[in-house]
Order: sequence, then C-alpha cells, then structure tokens
Amino acid sequence: MKDGMTGPARQTHALSTGVLTLTIHERAQDDLFRVAERRNPKRAFLFVSTVLGRHIPVDPVHHRLAVEALADRIVPHVGTGPVFLMSYAETAIGLGLAVFDALAGLVDGRPMGYLPTTRFEPSGLTPWLTTREDHSHAVDHMVFQPAFADMASERDATLVLVDDETTTGRTFSGLAAGLKTVGADPARIVLVTLTDWSDGAVAHVLRGVFPKARVRAVSLLSGTYAWSSAEGTTPRALPSGRAAECPAWTPAAHAPFSVPRTGIDAAAHRGERAAWQSFVNRGLLGALAEDACVLVIGTGEHVWHPFLAAERIAATGRKTRFIATTRSPVARGPVVPHQMSFPDHYGLGLPMYLNNVRPEAWDEILVFTETGFEGISDTLRTALGKGYVITPDAIRTMAGDLL
Repeated sequence: MKDGMTGPARQTHALSTGVLTLTIHERAQDDLFRVAERRNPKRAFLFVSTVLGRHIPVDPVHHRLAVEALADRIVPHVGTGPVFLMSYAETAIGLGLAVFDALAGLVDGRPMGYLPTTRFEPSGLTPWLTTREDHSHAVDHMVFQPAFADMASERDATLVLVDDETTTGRTFSGLAAGLKTVGADPARIVLVTLTDWSDGAVAHVLRGVFPKARVRAVSLLSGTYAWSSAEGTTPRALPSGRAAECPAWTPAAHAPFSVPRTGIDAAAHRGERAAWQSFVNRGLLGALAEDACVLVIGTGEHVWHPFLAAERIAATGRKTRFIATTRSPVARGPVVPHQMSFPDHYGLGLPMYLNNVRPEAWDEILVFTETGFEGISDTLRTALGKGYVITPDAIRTMAGDLL
C-alpha cells in the first residue's frame, strides 16, 4: 500500500441525473473506486470498489492487501478485551469475514466472533434483531443470535462494524441501535470501510447511540461528497421483478462452507478455513490446466469461500480474478460496460447481475454457490457457456455432470 496523495483532491463526476463532487482528504493508495450510476431513485450514484470484487473482477492478491491494510488500522483501537465483528449483506459479508480473518491473526489469543447481517432466514430460527439500510435496493436486514452474543457487552469489549463504504453513518447507527436493544454495551467501537465519505459523521452518529463508548473510524480513503440533481431529469427506477428459474431456498442454520448466519468464533473459523483449503486442493486444483486463466465467481452473500479458492488458485501461479454476482442494480456505462442479468439464486423472483465478465476472456470459469447446483439458473449457465459449478460437496460441469 502506498500514500497516493499529499493534500486534498477534488473530483467531479457528471452523471445522467446530476453531478457528484468529491473531495478526498486522505487515501492509502490510488484507484480505490470508480463512480457509476445506480438504477435506484433513492440514490443515483454508486461508489464501485476496485478492490472488493463485487462489480469489477479483482486480483485476490489486491483484495488481500486492502484487507490487511484495514486490519492494521483497526489493531490500535481494539484494546485488550473480546472483539465482536459484524458486516453487512450482501456486499460486505466477504469483506467482513476477510477483515475478521486478518484481524484474528494480529490479535490472536483473545475471544473473537464474527456475525453478518443477512436477507435469508435459516430454517427454524427467528431474528435476534432487524435493521434497515434505507438507501439500498434491498432495505431490510436480519441478524441471528450467535452463541457468543454476550461478547459485545463484556468488560473492555470492542464492536467492529465493517462495510464497503459509508456516506452518512446511518447504516452503522441503525445496526448499533439494534444491538443496544439486545444488550450490547461495548467499551470501544471501530467503524471500518474501504471508503468513508461521511466527513466524520460516521463516528459522530455512533456516539449518539453509545455515548460512553470510544468510537473510531478507519478506512483506506476518507473525504466528502456533494450531489446536485440535474434539473428536469428523472431518477432511474429500480428494475422490475424477474420470473424465478431457481427453487425457493432456505439456508440451514449450520451448513458447512456456507455463510455463517448464526456467527462463527475465531477457533471455528480457523478450522473451517483449513477444511475448505483441503477441499480446494483435493477436488479442484487438479481439474485446472497449469497455465489456465481462471475466473472465480461468488454468488450473492456467498463470497468468502470463493475468495479463498481464488486466492489458493492464484498462489499456484495461474492468472486468477475474483468477482461475485449481486442484487445491486448498477447501470451499464463506462464503469460497467458488460452486464449479465439473470434470475436470482434463491427463487425470490428478483433480477441479479454479473458485471464486467466476458466469458471468452477466461479459460476456466468457476461458480461457487451455497444454494446447490439448481441455484444457478439456466440463463446464467448458458451465458457463461463453460466452466464448473462448485457446491460444498460436489463439483459439476455447467451441464450438471459430476467432475
């Protein structure tokens, strides 16, 4: 990571419905984001991360470096007590787990737990709390009680909240307020983002929820933004629904190699990561040509295990990139010139997208899913045209044949 600037920098981005003006005060490296248009009347613009792997395929090495830089910035603020880390569906679940993974290596030996928000209710469970992300395309989030729920109220506890970006801090404050209602009382709060456009507001609003907590915000870039709507323009509407091709899906409460919707502690995380690496080594690497260019695709909330697979494949010397499908309705344009649209993996009747992927550019395409082979629609498999679908227990061709 390098310091990409010595003073504030100003950028102006002219979009079809207005002008976004950015002032960047501090950044750890260059080229952390691009600005695209959203198909969402609540907010016309989208900060597209170049290191996250959600809209732009990313080298797993670059993603890991960004995560490690964030973890380094968190360490001075976590004290000596337990660490309770959370991140947001769908975009930041993988990022949160990666930060948890890196942070656990830096502060090993203390109680640590990770818990995501989710938009899917595990079988037999009811939400511990709910929260909202008002500017999102999918507003409602659920949180399910982990076994280590009391960790967030223990003496000298640190609550770490992770998201890809923040503009006002309201998403963080909504989740913090929900945690307060179920007894959380952290001594410290660390708010973690790749890009922070809140001009300090993110820490301020959290102090309003937990006035006794020491609140810090860390990011790889901080600045301010101003949006000016163009006169006479109409905000882009959200996309309409799409006929489901995949069966309705309900996650199991404790499925292996899946999103840990009921939380995971540091010890269990280490064990599952080792088991997953063994699965990738045994079942997948031998199927790839030594000089193959490989695209790894995560699906929806299921992004951490696919990223680990991409990282392992890259370590063998193969050119490897990672990206995930998304519900985020970003508009096509200079930042997203290529976009596939297909029915969602969960049978909800929603459109999903795969951005900036041209199948002909890759020798191998690996689609990882927690919803089973049937959760990858015929539309998506036909558009990709080649590769494998990897579930936690099997590897199949796009036609469904077992490897």
